[in-house]
Amino acid sequence: MNLFRLLKSFDTRKAVVFGMGGGGDIVATVPTANLMREFGFEVLHGTIVWDRYIIDPEPGPRAIEDLENVEIVNDTIAIASEKTRIGEIIPTVARAGRCLGKVVALDITKGPKRLAEGLKAFMDENNIAIAVGIDSGGDVLASGFESGVRSPLADAISLATLSLIENSFIGFFGFGSDGELRIEELLMKVSSLIKENMFLGSVSMSDEDYREMMELTKNVVTEASSIPLRAYEGELGVLRVRAERSVPVSPLSIMTFYFKTEGVFKMNKLAKTVLDVESIDVARKRLNEMGIFTEMDFEYLVKNKNIPWD
Repeated sequence: MNLFRLLKSFDTRKAVVFGMGGGGDIVATVPTANLMREFGFEVLHGTIVWDRYIIDPEPGPRAIEDLENVEIVNDTIAIASEKTRIGEIIPTVARAGRCLGKVVALDITKGPKRLAEGLKAFMDENNIAIAVGIDSGGDVLASGFESGVRSPLADAISLATLSLIENSFIGFFGFGSDGELRIEELLMKVSSLIKENMFLGSVSMSDEDYREMMELTKNVVTEASSIPLRAYEGELGVLRVRAERSVPVSPLSIMTFYFKTEGVFKMNKLAKTVLDVESIDVARKRLNEMGIFTEMDFEYLVKNKNIPWD
């Protein structure tokens, strides 16, 4: 089944589309949300609550309990707006809320099973048929041990969560735009998923997507999700981001590639490793024990100059 047939198969036309990696990944939800609207879906944009340290200096993702001025749905889901705050911090859910209005905030601090339970309850209560996870760059396809992977923890928990949601699929936008997987690595991952019949198709961003994303990026801090904007303007080449990474800018950057959740979950060993954890700290330690340095470890280093290994 391809993506178009999948979307046509739902009687209930309501969906939640969320950024799997936090930060600016919510910008990458725009093309998918607009595509689904073409099929008659009412779409809610969302993101996990994890901002880069330049916005939120506290290491790791935030819990629903940390958010102020939100509508609490359950212990892992809340509805944020432009008025949402974390103390004096203006998180991405609030920045995105300036353009999108309501934003679904997802709490990964309590582990995949708790988040899946909360997301399922939210979907049932609001007659939402499908949940879609969107990743900027494509590192959600990683097995976890590739040399360039820098942010495995958020993707692993988000992917593990979606593996527990019956009606879900995965998309990645901006081919290699986060600089974590090399182009040849991404091509191998996509080819493998095609071979396993897990590929649902791909679509290009549109003029409308471009305009909406440009407006979002006036408020939302993102590098990976902004690369496709430059590609849509016709830029071609290689850019340096965050000092140490090189990322391609090409026509592939404006595409979103879609896959069945079970296929992506099967290839991501880290997502399988954290499936049963009950806290973000345990998930981080699980990956540390595998020799994986996570984005949360990096944030501890930035703030404290050390990592709490115990």
